[in-house]
Amino acid sequence: MGKYFSIKSISKIIAVILAIIMLNFVLIQLNAVIEDNSVLSSADGSLKKTFPSNNQEIDNVEASANKSSSSVVIEESTLRVLGGFNKDMRLEMASTTKIMTALVAIENGELDKKITVADEAVGVEGSSIYLKYDEIWTIRDLLYGLMLRSGNDSAVALAVAIGGSVDNFVKMMNDKADSLGLKNTHFENPNGLHGDNHYTSAYDLAVISAFAMRNEDFKKIVGTKMYTVEGNETHPTYYFANKNKMLALYEGANGIKTGYTKDSGRCLVSSAERNGMQLISVVLNIYDTYGTCSAGMDKAFEEYIPVEIGRKGDILESIKVGQENYEIALENTLVLPLKNGENLGLSCKFNIGDKFNLPLESGSAIGKLEFYDDNRLLFSANIVNIDKINDLGVLRKLSAYVGDWRVSYTDGKTEQIFSVYGGGVEKERG
Repeated sequence: MGKYFSIKSISKIIAVILAIIMLNFVLIQLNAVIEDNSVLSSADGSLKKTFPSNNQEIDNVEASANKSSSSVVIEESTLRVLGGFNKDMRLEMASTTKIMTALVAIENGELDKKITVADEAVGVEGSSIYLKYDEIWTIRDLLYGLMLRSGNDSAVALAVAIGGSVDNFVKMMNDKADSLGLKNTHFENPNGLHGDNHYTSAYDLAVISAFAMRNEDFKKIVGTKMYTVEGNETHPTYYFANKNKMLALYEGANGIKTGYTKDSGRCLVSSAERNGMQLISVVLNIYDTYGTCSAGMDKAFEEYIPVEIGRKGDILESIKVGQENYEIALENTLVLPLKNGENLGLSCKFNIGDKFNLPLESGSAIGKLEFYDDNRLLFSANIVNIDKINDLGVLRKLSAYVGDWRVSYTDGKTEQIFSVYGGGVEKERG
């Protein structure tokens, strides 16, 4: 054959090349499996699969190198902190910004109203639902595009439609943050793209999420795994699959939102409900977002129990004005997450409304009893009058009262004392 290759030699060369190609393919697939299906040792010593990354938004990125990380787990109805670290540190939050965007849009918009997509909502950088100028969408469909597909263009379309402009809508977002008493939050845009003055804290974001989850429309949207946008004369039918893998991988998961930019690192807000207790978990700039949220909520579910510390109709205070006694009661049952063996002390005050038309019939909402821990407002309970009120002096007197609520929980037994201070008088109720 001389310098020419034989057919047999060529066949061998081809076989070797094919073998190299196949080996390289197997190694690539194995590496992907290792990255997405790595295992951790669980509490019982068995192995369990970790949560895969949300690779629709994130592709093998490390935490933002020049920033710290933070996390928090809270109980939704009381905002009580059940775990975490650096919870008040100001950090960027990427697309988890859209939790506030959705909340403000729902509170100020008509969900079935049709709007026309503004030019400035077209071609917004980052994740997108690919809106086109002059397309007709409902507010509801845009909200699903915002929360399931993380559409930055959807955020701008909603901002313009509801706020009149992006700037005005962002002001509405900041006003809402102020109304919630948040100290470490400021928004520059409705979608979470980088801004030098765009930040929140894990705790603030958890509070925003807790209030949002009390809205049934918001809760339904973020808990939806798949949504269909019906086509019309301006756009085709769309099918939105939720990017939040927590919904499929965590028991009781019912929300909320993923996020990532190069500046923020990986972010995730998760929520889950088990045994009548709704938790919110936030992680900012943490590589293993799903695993960290999962572990934080697992620990809280294991350690804390929802304990009834007040029942609907329980008398909180009896006020004497002249010859009359007026009793004030809880409007609804009050539940607080407690650890077994825990002793907890909270300060509280009566926050009474200032606009009433007399007489106030029995069962009228007259204000709230607010609970504080280390001067941070945790939660409040609505209060009502048991007796008909004809004298505003009753309410003025009650508004000067403060108190302490001390509760302990051990092996299913609850002991508590509610002390009221007002007018030089101290009373205690067990």
